[in-house]
Amino acid sequence: MFQGIKNFTIRKSKKLFKDESSKDLSDLNKSRKLLRTVFDTTNQAIAVFESIYNEDGTIKDFKFIKVNKVLLEMYMEPNPLGKTYLETSQYGVEMGIFDAFKNVMETGDELDKEFHFDRDGNNRWFRMTARSQDNLLIAAIEDISLRKIETQKLEENFRFKQHLAQASPETILIINLNSYCVRYINKDIFPEAGMTKERIQDTSLLEVLPFIHPQDRDKIVSLHKKLVKASDDDILEVEVRLKLRNTAWEWFNIRGKIFDRKDASWVNEYVLLVRNITEQKNTQEALLKAERLSIQGEVARIFAHELRNPLASIGMATDILNKKLDPQQKEKISKYLDILSRSTKTLNNLVSSLLDSSNYTPPILKKENLVEIINDTLEKASDRIYLAGIKVIKKYEEPCYMLADKEKLLIALLNILVNATEATTPNEGILEIEIKKDPNDLIFLSIKDNGKGLDQNEIDRLFDAFYTNKEKGVGVGLTSVKNILEEHDAEIKVESTLNEGTCFQISFQDEDIE
Repeated sequence: MFQGIKNFTIRKSKKLFKDESSKDLSDLNKSRKLLRTVFDTTNQAIAVFESIYNEDGTIKDFKFIKVNKVLLEMYMEPNPLGKTYLETSQYGVEMGIFDAFKNVMETGDELDKEFHFDRDGNNRWFRMTARSQDNLLIAAIEDISLRKIETQKLEENFRFKQHLAQASPETILIINLNSYCVRYINKDIFPEAGMTKERIQDTSLLEVLPFIHPQDRDKIVSLHKKLVKASDDDILEVEVRLKLRNTAWEWFNIRGKIFDRKDASWVNEYVLLVRNITEQKNTQEALLKAERLSIQGEVARIFAHELRNPLASIGMATDILNKKLDPQQKEKISKYLDILSRSTKTLNNLVSSLLDSSNYTPPILKKENLVEIINDTLEKASDRIYLAGIKVIKKYEEPCYMLADKEKLLIALLNILVNATEATTPNEGILEIEIKKDPNDLIFLSIKDNGKGLDQNEIDRLFDAFYTNKEKGVGVGLTSVKNILEEHDAEIKVESTLNEGTCFQISFQDEDIE
């Protein structure tokens, strides 16, 4: 009985062993087939070498015992199979590949290195990998020439862009809209004022805003809004003033373009090209000013010569009236005679100034109190205000300091006041003057009348040279006003309604701004 059980067990064991052997052989065949498939279909050139040794045990050569189709195509020579590496690969020896193979077999370290082949008009790059397996060396060669060339082109393109950014006369900024900061800046803007690349890069946009002139901040906000909605091809442009020095504002041209977007409705980044145009702006302004002054100087000389005679006549007539009127009559009209005398003297002084107008001198800006200047202007216009029966309402008390050429600014404001008095109905006119400070470091002066008002066409042309809506006017007064205010870095706006009145709004920089 026991013998039967033993025989049964032996037979079963043999069957299991035979089944396992068959399964292992099948798996082995499958693995070989898979390796064969990979060996023949890979885009890498693969070779299996057998090491050949010297008598002293050192490696003498390597014999090709297996190669794939890619390697055969790469060699473009008789099949190397069965030959040695030194027989078939002269350039490989010169490039150090043979020594690299020896090192793999001697140390067991794997090889993964790029080699440059530049012979007989062929300029190629290869990546060589190799590892040892007992007495065998398995090597793979990949042609990476195309990838290497593309990488070099990218590197050269990157270096070119770097050099271009560094050499560009414009400051290049990339604004990231996810973090609302300056992600990139190519160079310092003005290191003397602390506006360096290191300081500005990664700076929040809110920290940059104070460097922009208060009157130009709306332009930057508008540029930002337009860029966010712009197409990839749109280029937008503005001119703004930036503070680089203690008190000096300089003009900059800013061009913006989309740099990166998430999708059609969301912009990740836009790029700004910033260029200092102060010198260019000054040159243009000087040329325009010279042209205006040339025209105005000629007109002023004509006016001055033409005014001399009637002024002399008015002065003589006033003197004769003073002599011929009896004391009682003189007492009744003495105030008017005094006005005639003062006005004649003022006009004579203005004529002298007109004759000297061709000798233009730039404004000398000093710290002045706008309240004092407007009070002096009202004093100079007091006779005209009295004769027109105008009521003056003052809405200011505290001093407001600013940088101004007092004499020039007084002339500009006097011109506005004169226009206001002429626009009102006699004995019904109201002149309202208000001065107030703005949180954005601005001082606002408004001069409002209840006169006949202006239509939009008149407002649009109000400051044009030689434009006037007065029957006998010439149209140089308000042009001069605009020129003087521009010299004070001031902005003037006009609001008006027909038959209700006109308001001149002027904004100045607060002298205390840093």
